[in-house]
Amino acid sequence: MEIEEYRQEFIDELRFNAEHEGTEPETQFIEKTLNDLEDIGVLNDPIPMSVEMRGARNRILAFDAYAYDDADGALVLIISDFTNQRDFAPTLTNTRIEELFNRMANFVEESAAGNISKFCDDSDPALLIANEFRKKIGKGMLSTEILRFKFFIISNATLSKQVKNLTKEDLLERPVELNVWTLERFFQTFASNSSEIIEIDTADFGCSGIQCLKADIGHDSEYDAYLGIVPGQFLAEIYLKYGSKLLQGNVRAFLSVRGKVNKGIRDTIINHPENFFTFNNGIAIVARSVRFSSDGTRIIQFKDPQIINGGQTTASLANAIIKKEARNGMETLFVPMKLTVLNVENDMNEEQVKQYNNITQTISKCANCQNPVSEADFFSNHPFHVEMEKLSQKVMAPAVGGNPYQTIWFYERSRGKWDQEQMKLTVSQKKKYCESHPKSQVIKKEKLAKCYNTILMNPHQVCQSSAINFSRFGAFVDDMWDNNRDSINDDFFKKCVSTIILFDSLDSMVGKASWYPKGGNKAQIVPYTISKLMTLLPKECDLDWQYIWQKQTLYPELAEELIRLAYCTHEFLMEQANGGIVRTISRTLAVWKNFQDYKYTLNENFVSTLASLKENKAVAQSANKTHKFNSLIDAELELFKLGVPYWMKVYNDLVKESVLSFGELEIIKGIASYMSKGNLPSAAQCKRLLKIIAKAEDKGYIMPN
Repeated sequence: MEIEEYRQEFIDELRFNAEHEGTEPETQFIEKTLNDLEDIGVLNDPIPMSVEMRGARNRILAFDAYAYDDADGALVLIISDFTNQRDFAPTLTNTRIEELFNRMANFVEESAAGNISKFCDDSDPALLIANEFRKKIGKGMLSTEILRFKFFIISNATLSKQVKNLTKEDLLERPVELNVWTLERFFQTFASNSSEIIEIDTADFGCSGIQCLKADIGHDSEYDAYLGIVPGQFLAEIYLKYGSKLLQGNVRAFLSVRGKVNKGIRDTIINHPENFFTFNNGIAIVARSVRFSSDGTRIIQFKDPQIINGGQTTASLANAIIKKEARNGMETLFVPMKLTVLNVENDMNEEQVKQYNNITQTISKCANCQNPVSEADFFSNHPFHVEMEKLSQKVMAPAVGGNPYQTIWFYERSRGKWDQEQMKLTVSQKKKYCESHPKSQVIKKEKLAKCYNTILMNPHQVCQSSAINFSRFGAFVDDMWDNNRDSINDDFFKKCVSTIILFDSLDSMVGKASWYPKGGNKAQIVPYTISKLMTLLPKECDLDWQYIWQKQTLYPELAEELIRLAYCTHEFLMEQANGGIVRTISRTLAVWKNFQDYKYTLNENFVSTLASLKENKAVAQSANKTHKFNSLIDAELELFKLGVPYWMKVYNDLVKESVLSFGELEIIKGIASYMSKGNLPSAAQCKRLLKIIAKAEDKGYIMPN
């Protein structure tokens, strides 16, 4: 696919969705680009909200969405530059970029000064946002939550070749980062299936290079390892320029959840910078590649460096510069560094991505850090997603709506996989692929977490940022994976899809409801409504999930009950906010508990359509047994395919190690002998063998490759 084809399909999709949902193409453009930027990892939990007004001296104050990046203390504003043209793209010039940037900066300045009330009505929601910004910016640098500003221009124009530099001066004594995202930039990012790669030359930051020593970890290693000494000034300055782009995804989410700067780190920076190297645990970095000085003693360039441990240390150094806390500078402050280099110059293939994830997850979990890290913090790398991807390819949705064929709900385990699958297809092949794999049926990991956590009756978590909700859902999956893995089966996948249909259907209905105000609180109304409904179901009843799956839509009685309850939810949340911001109060457990106490009576017509909870559980248990049986069959085949020589090697290794009993060793030998006669091991034998191997691995034995 070429850029012009991508542009035309992009605009066609916006127009189709706008007509279908009764909105404007630009509204669709904003929502789509925000979703794409969130998928890429550039934004976290962006909130669409279009604001435009005239301020002092007739200046325009405007933006179309905002967000916060807790990992580096940033306030993020996004503005749209959209032209509803399919075959022609205007040019985005330096002048236009400056104009759009100033509109966002003007709003920030007037908000911090408390002047927005002069330019709008008291009922304007922009006033609430301005007050929120002012509170977070604070009066002084010690009390502020905002340490930098990030401004984004999203545009379907073509970037002028004259645009060379997007550097901006500080705003309110804080560094400013300006990003321009055009369709060309989105196309290049999704075509490569990777985020944009950062390349850092140390000389650009006044650093002659990073002293390092290579570790001898053997010739068979797939990566290189180094120990280094990083000047604190250099580390702070690259963080000031690139911010949380330097933080590997899991670490970024982890810091966003865990929060503030460690006091001990700050005290050392301010009062004992010369002791920082001794007192601090240092940072761990993974990079694709590095380049050395001519004498080979210093690293002078990093390609795609990602901090996987020590993000808090790095952020603290940058904060000290912003707040002018490093009294004597950072000339004597150095940070220990452990560096892993993958030696990958080009885009990583799937196997290299898997290796990268394994390395980063293991280092992050094992390295010392100020806060304990749970499995849920690494949920994005969980094997659950591999299993869900397999199920999505196997469990086809019924043919509905007159379609003569079944379709697939595509579980996107890695970002951009659905787009990637089509890159090399012809036009006719792509059309056929999209018919069987509709874009509307792409399941993103974060979307599943949002929808399923809603029916688990945790709407206050769903209303948090995607990272926080994703982590909370990860705890549920961890427990299921460890204690009831067979429940992740065909029936579970169907229910997951049904929760998405439930969520999206209500979202669409609320958006079209006569009582719903433009720019309302759908993101909070939908999870609260569904969760409330789940709490109201009679003890022995459940939703008819089978109907939703079979028909791929809600049944009329359920749809009517949901929209009736949604109106009550809307009224309740507005009352609870009491003139404040619904998004903020909806995130608290107290508000959810209040809503659970809210009196609401289900319509008898709806109650009569409910399914039997007992029958639904019976279906789930039957699916568990089937999955368990199939898993055992798969295990038998996998063990058999490893071959007799493999198992005899395991046996001989373990005889030498003396970590198993004589009886356990004989079982391994006996099964190998049984297979040597061409026999497939039984389910009982497989179970026994796997238990013995697990015991050996617990004692330190490593299975052969």
